[in-house]
Amino acid sequence: MSIRTKLTGMIALTIIVPVILATVISFWYVKDRERERGLQLTEWSLERGTLQMERYVSDLSRLPTSLYANRDVLDILEYGPGLSLEQTELEVRRALLGMYLSREDVAQIQLLMLEDMDSFAAYKMKVSPRSKRQPSEIQQQLLKYEESRVLLEASHPLVPYHDFGPLVSEEEVVTLHFRLDKIETDQPLAILSIDIPEDVFIGQLASLQNNPSESLWFVGGGNQVFAQLGDDEIPQNVSTNSLSSDGKHHRIVKSFEFENQTFYVGKSIPDRLLTEPASRTSFIIFVVGMVSLVLALIGATYASMRLTTPIKTLTSNIWRIEQGDMTVSFDSLGNDEFGVLGRQFKRMIERIDDLIQREYRLALENRTNELRALQAQTNPHFLFNALQSIGTLALKGDGKTVYRLITQLSSMMRYTMHPDESLVTLKREVDHLTSYIRLQQVRFPDQFEIEVDVPEPLLDLIVPKMILQPLAENFFKHGFERDGATAANRFSVRIHQSGSNLVIHCENSGRDLSDEELTLLKERIEVSTEPLNGAEGTGLKNIRDRLMLNYNREAQFMLATPETGGFRIVMRFPAVTEADAS
Repeated sequence: MSIRTKLTGMIALTIIVPVILATVISFWYVKDRERERGLQLTEWSLERGTLQMERYVSDLSRLPTSLYANRDVLDILEYGPGLSLEQTELEVRRALLGMYLSREDVAQIQLLMLEDMDSFAAYKMKVSPRSKRQPSEIQQQLLKYEESRVLLEASHPLVPYHDFGPLVSEEEVVTLHFRLDKIETDQPLAILSIDIPEDVFIGQLASLQNNPSESLWFVGGGNQVFAQLGDDEIPQNVSTNSLSSDGKHHRIVKSFEFENQTFYVGKSIPDRLLTEPASRTSFIIFVVGMVSLVLALIGATYASMRLTTPIKTLTSNIWRIEQGDMTVSFDSLGNDEFGVLGRQFKRMIERIDDLIQREYRLALENRTNELRALQAQTNPHFLFNALQSIGTLALKGDGKTVYRLITQLSSMMRYTMHPDESLVTLKREVDHLTSYIRLQQVRFPDQFEIEVDVPEPLLDLIVPKMILQPLAENFFKHGFERDGATAANRFSVRIHQSGSNLVIHCENSGRDLSDEELTLLKERIEVSTEPLNGAEGTGLKNIRDRLMLNYNREAQFMLATPETGGFRIVMRFPAVTEADAS
């Protein structure tokens, strides 16, 4: 977090926080106001549209009443065709054609005379001859309906009432069924059915639609749908003058009464349309705020660059010093306070560099001496065991075996003759372990099983010296049973690479350690900083200490007791090649 970043961030916060607060507050305030205003306007508009729909249906229902003004047609309906059937048919057809031509929004008209079930129909400027036809289901319902002489049938496909040939166009229509009664006795005389294209009612709804996302519908009782515009579903239960919301949509419903029937005109508006003005207002506020922020950031960046460029130069030079490059220059800082600071800092670095070089040489010498001490602590321990074994065989007079032991021992001593050599290849370490195992095989023939599994590609890796042979020595010291069977004395070393780490997995068939003993051993090896002075775990501690000296926290040294018994040691440390080690 540089001064430039802090300065720029502070200026940004002083602008962006008020802008965000203003945007959020204005959005929520304006959103509620705009939603309320939008719903009021929509309700007012829908109320006018409902009144317009009521007037249209009422005006449509007055069309059949024109037949009451035609006395000849009324007499035909009341008394029958009379003496001249041809004249009667002509009079009825003329009346239907005149009614059909009086309105452009009529698709089809049927007149069904109930006396003899004679039917006439007008469609596409044609009037059908008289035919026999039975009342439809809704026409029968109208005959039984005492509360009104008018029934409005829901939207359905257009079906010709007579054979006019193929339909000119397939369309949906809404049918107005009007029952013509005798004025004096209310006796049903005929039923006049008028088909109105559904598009007429959709056009009425379209005049109330302000956005294509809005949905409108014109329905009646029993969920009869006369017209629908939009994709939103029509509510199952529509109530009079209702206003409802599900959080995403707002529904407003208006109703009107006609001939003892209730009709509903509803509208569904997405909430986003109502709150869109609030979003635009908030967006404008946000854009203005962002423009102000950009301008402020440009000014702050320019000012901070003039102020912080010397500091960045000083910081970059300090970073170079941290990486070990002590040859730095502060000549570019000028002659002001930063220039003075740079020159003083340069002199201080030169003095520190001298002290570091001296301290570094001392540290290297101390580390080398510590490694030598650890290695020397291991060698006498092994030498004592080897010489004791050779002395025992010499007393027995087995000269060849003694010679082999001395040869193996000399090979091992050559390996340990260079205490300055702290890192070796894995191949040399494995060869040293093999020499030690051959010594022990001569001492204890056919008394133990040894497994050494090392993939050949890993043999060129660099490992700390003397980390494998002490593991085998630990087995013979603490886990080997001289009188036991071969299968009871097992020792295995398996080495593999896991990612960038080298893993050494060692197990032996020594005695099982209890949890308390294992914990105590771990504390001695990992926690204790004092020499163990011959106590159990000396070899293991030496190995762990050398791993930590070479790899610090990147190394792991783990002890465990397997479920199958015995003792397990797992070492994990970085897999380093000879080039990386150098």
